[in-house]
Formats: sequence, C-alpha cells, structure tokens
Amino acid sequence: MAKADRPIVKRSLFSWVFDGNLRWQFLLLAIIAVAVFTRVLPLEMQKRIVNQAISLRKVDLLLTYCAYYLGAVILSSACKFLINVMETLIAQQSLARMRIALYSHIISLPLSFFRNTQPGTVVNAIVNELAVPSNFVGSAMSTPVSNLLTLLAFAVYLFWLNPLLAAISLSAYPAAMILLPFLQKRANAANQQRVDLSRTFSGRIAESISGVHEIHGNGAYRIEKTKFDRLVEQLRKVRVIWSLYRFAVKSTNNFFSSLGPFLVFILGGYLTIKGQLELGSLVAFLSAQEKLYDPWKELIEFYQVYQDGRVTYDRTMEFFDVEPDYPLTPAGRPAFDLQPSLEVDGI
Repeated sequence: MAKADRPIVKRSLFSWVFDGNLRWQFLLLAIIAVAVFTRVLPLEMQKRIVNQAISLRKVDLLLTYCAYYLGAVILSSACKFLINVMETLIAQQSLARMRIALYSHIISLPLSFFRNTQPGTVVNAIVNELAVPSNFVGSAMSTPVSNLLTLLAFAVYLFWLNPLLAAISLSAYPAAMILLPFLQKRANAANQQRVDLSRTFSGRIAESISGVHEIHGNGAYRIEKTKFDRLVEQLRKVRVIWSLYRFAVKSTNNFFSSLGPFLVFILGGYLTIKGQLELGSLVAFLSAQEKLYDPWKELIEFYQVYQDGRVTYDRTMEFFDVEPDYPLTPAGRPAFDLQPSLEVDGI
C-alpha cells in the first residue's frame, strides 16, 4: 500500500521524518557539517594563542588567531540559527500533515466509536497529543547527527592532544550510557500512564460540561466532584513520578558531565607541572571537555523527546486504530462519466 493511502494509525513515527521533508533533511546535513567544523576550530585557536602568540609575544599572530576564532564563533551561531529554523519548519509541516491525516481517519470511523468516545478526547488528540511527536520529527535527523559528529570531532581532537588524558576524561561516559537508559525506561512507563490519564481527564471534563443539565437535574454535584477529584489526584501522582524520573536523568547527566573536567584538572595539571603537556594544550583540553557537555546534553534531551513522542504517538494511534464499517469508496471502481442529458418516462 502506498504511504499516501496507508491509514495514519498504521504508520510509524519514523515514517514522518522524510515524508515531504527529504530536501530539507539533506540541506540540514550540509549545514551540520559546517557547524561541526566551526565548533572544533576555536579549540585549536585557543591552543595556538597561548603556545605561539602569547608565549612568543607576537601581536600579529594574536590578531590572526583571534580573527579566526571570532569568524568561527559567528559562523557557528549562524549555523545554529539556521538549524533551529529548519527544525521548526519540518516540525510544523509534519504536525500539519499528521493533523490532516488523523482528522481524515477519525471522520471515517463508525458511529459506534463516537458513541463510546468523548469529543474532548478527539480534540485533545488532534490539538495537543500530536504536537509532541512532531517535535521529534523536526529534530530526528539534525540533533543526533549534529551532536554525534560533534562528540566524535571533540574526541578525536582530545586524543590528538593527549591520548592518556583523553581516555581518562572520557571514561565517565560509558557508565552514564548504562544508567541513563534505565532511568529513562522508568520515565517512559510513567509517561504512558500520564498520556492515558490525560485523555481520560479531558473526556471527563467534556462529559460533565455536555451533560451538565443531567447533573443539575439529578443533584449529582457531589458525585461528579468526587469522580473529578479522584482523576486529578491520580494525574498529579503520575505527573510527579514522571517529572522525578526526568529530573533524575538530568541530574545524573550533569554529574557525569562535571566529573570529566575534574579528572582533567587532576591529571592534566600534573602533566603540565611535569612538563609533559603544554599549557595551551591544557587550555584547549579544558575548553573541549567543557564543550563536550553541550552535545551530550542535547543528545539526552533528544532521547527524552523521542521517548515522549513515541509513547504519545503510539498511544494516540492505538486509540484510533478502528476499522470503518464499510469502504468509503468501492475499490477499483472507475469514476463515473456522467452525460449531460435527462430522460423522462411515464410522467
């Protein structure tokens, strides 16, 4: 079945990454290649400014290296801006396509589905729930490629400066890669409950408002309030648990990111004192180690965006995965060729 004819409930989240966005994605990759280069160049300029310009007291070298540094910073900022703009365009275009496809599918569902489904649930799915997976689609290519290439470039540069120091400073990241997915898995389970309860919560509000005359007629104020209070409390607990696991992921990530510079200060300072590492190389090493936090942090945040988007998208598609009672158009039937004529008989 062609992608355009396949119901949205049968499509995966990844199918939206290149759907109508292929040119944008390739253009993004080109900009990312330039952005990675502009993030590594300032590190080398720092080393040369300290080891050559300042040590040799050459003003011309200082001005030259500072000019290269400033140019790289300006170009890096411009690339970052373009990447953010293109990610937004892709995300919003994908969100519009998702909404159109889901709405088209929903209005074709049998009437029995709507008898058992609150209008608020449908509205919440189209308006709110699809926004989360569309954010993932917007950054599905740029964020992992950009940050993985940046991490690789920084790692290669660190090993080029000093293999021993690079190996020790990067040793904390494997432990983080084991612990963080474990915490994220717990956050995903809480997020699934949050999505389900949010949908039930919206449906309860819509049901109460649309049937408020029955509540007044039967004096069921206290009963409805009790039901609503129970849902609010359940949603509060789930959101707290979900937030705690998300904060645990960020805190763990911050700890391991801060551990790297500590190791550089201990070992790098010792090697510099013993004359086995140039001062400029230590400065560049510390800057690179500090900059490693940015792509690593963005990858962790992207992983959270992916998990949240996947859970929300899958839950939404599962809810609306209902077959129509009958085909909307007969399969294989050619379009009618109506003749502009009228026949009257027996009047």
